[in-house]
This record gives sequence, structure tokens and C-alpha cells, in this order.
Amino acid sequence: MPRYHLNLFNSADTYDEDGRDFEDLAAAKEEAIRSSRDLMAEHVKAGEPIDLGHRIEVADDEGKVLATIDFRELITITDSKAAAA
Repeated sequence: MPRYHLNLFNSADTYDEDGRDFEDLAAAKEEAIRSSRDLMAEHVKAGEPIDLGHRIEVADDEGKVLATIDFRELITITDSKAAAA
């Protein structure tokens, strides 16, 4: 199984030095999406702002970035009151 690294770029960048084995790139991207949403949910629960500029990059063992998961692409915020006005 190929090894991928999920590197988090936020206010405290975190590089996934060890990486993890995933079936394929699609599976690694799904984990990055899940992790991104979990991080955003933690901020919401703590009453902290979400920085939509944060991201997770999925890289191979050689450090080549294969995919970028931008937080801003994972969340949609609507305001039904504003839409009704």
C-alpha cells in the first residue's frame, strides 16, 4: 500500500513525518477531508473562529504534493434569515 503524508497548514503548521498507508490517493484525500472537518468542528465547539485559509496537503513519500484540501472548499454557511429578507 502506498504511504501518504497529511501535512496541516494552519497557525501551527504540522508535517506528518511518518505518514500512513492508504489504499490509494482517493482514500488519503478522504481522510484529509474528514480530518479537516473534525478540526473545524473542534473550533466551532470551542467558540473559536475557523480560518478558511487553512489546508491539508496530501504528499507522497518523496514530498511531492498530490492534492490540497482547502478548508474553504469543505464548508458552506447559509443564513436563512438573510435570504428571507
